Amino acid sequence: MTEVKVIVTGPEEAYDNEAEFWCANELMGVTVLHDGRLHLRIDPRADGTPWLADATSLARSLVEAEALLAAY
Repeated sequence: MTEVKVIVTGPEEAYDNEAEFWCANELMGVTVLHDGRLHLRIDPRADGTPWLADATSLARSLVEAEALLAAY
């Protein structure tokens, strides 16, 4: 399985609640604010194959995204 990493590219993105989730050097998804709660939008892969992400690192990245966004 592939580890998921999260980044917030800057204050503008943080203001919009956008954290990027990367898996194997590909953008897997971004956080979005929906109905007042933070959600993860996972887009389909360009090649049509399914995402295979390590569940532990995905869970850690979700918690880290909330903390990074709150820090701005």
